[in-house]
Amino acid sequence: MIELRKDLPLHIMTLLYFLVAGTISITVDAFDHFAPTVYLSLWMKSAALCLLVYLLVVEVPISAVSRSRRPLSDAIIRLWSRIKIRFLPLIVMLVNLSIFYSIFTSIKNILPILSPEWKDLGIANFSQTLHFGYTPWRMLHVIMGNPIITRFVEFLYLPVWLFLLVGLPVLLTVRRDLAELRVRYVMTMFLCFIVLGNIVAALGMSGGPAFYAQVTGDQVRYGELIDYLAFSSGLPFSAWDIQQYLWACFEANRPQLGSGISAFPSLHVSMATLFALAGRHLSLWLGRVLMLYCVAIFFGSIHLGWHYAVDGYASVLGTVFLWRLAGRVMQRSNPSTVAPAEELPRIGHDISICSARASASS
Repeated sequence: MIELRKDLPLHIMTLLYFLVAGTISITVDAFDHFAPTVYLSLWMKSAALCLLVYLLVVEVPISAVSRSRRPLSDAIIRLWSRIKIRFLPLIVMLVNLSIFYSIFTSIKNILPILSPEWKDLGIANFSQTLHFGYTPWRMLHVIMGNPIITRFVEFLYLPVWLFLLVGLPVLLTVRRDLAELRVRYVMTMFLCFIVLGNIVAALGMSGGPAFYAQVTGDQVRYGELIDYLAFSSGLPFSAWDIQQYLWACFEANRPQLGSGISAFPSLHVSMATLFALAGRHLSLWLGRVLMLYCVAIFFGSIHLGWHYAVDGYASVLGTVFLWRLAGRVMQRSNPSTVAPAEELPRIGHDISICSARASASS
């Protein structure tokens, strides 16, 4: 019960989100778009995969460094000893997250009903003015306009991003010593999707460069970029293929996995920023790696035609603000729950301890 109580604010947020989203969908006569369990099965399978990767990448090396004769068996036993204490809270949290993202997708699919006027022309013009008349994607294309680089960016943008989106909450939920960081992380994530992905997105409704031609009728402005991206059609994680899928879902007016078109602000960049903010509390090296990853996702969002540059700027600023807001809310509700960054547990701590013990015994 104590473990469940720590996560209670997050479950309350999802419940309120469910009620508000359901009410909105009924009000605008779009209840057929409301699918609060569409991600349930996929999310559970993805979470299980992330646990397996965590076992092999973190727990097994800990056993190996400590010179265990059965590194895999010892790693499984150690991981289970952590999970069994939080097994019920873990399952509840995973169900919570799957429902939350399903609700988000439902709302995203009815945004064109709530805000039918596309604002791409104004956003694209503002982005170009902000960069002194230069078009950001053309500036990046000089460096990134190579099929090998583009394919690497597509890999970072979809499977790696999805793995982190699912994996970080799973890691934070499994470890009891990361309870405060977990609540702050998930609370910020929820706020980013609701505030940035729903409210701000409705105010700045846009399709992004990938759908600029469809929503404005201008085939030229981003035509060269879209034509270039078509080279990856038929290949895994192709941005061009996914964009065709999303537009087909939009025209068919049917919510599907990942469907919904909304470019401003960028939740891809927002979550990459959040990964970096949380990562620096886990370990110094992880924070630096995730910061570099955030930069790659920001540039990738422009290069792959998903977003205008200002979409990313707004996301970074909004995410940092909401991260700090979540920290202040937690500190006011219980000042003892939020530890300074340098006092939070680090993921490499177990490995260093095991290494020291192994050296001492040799």
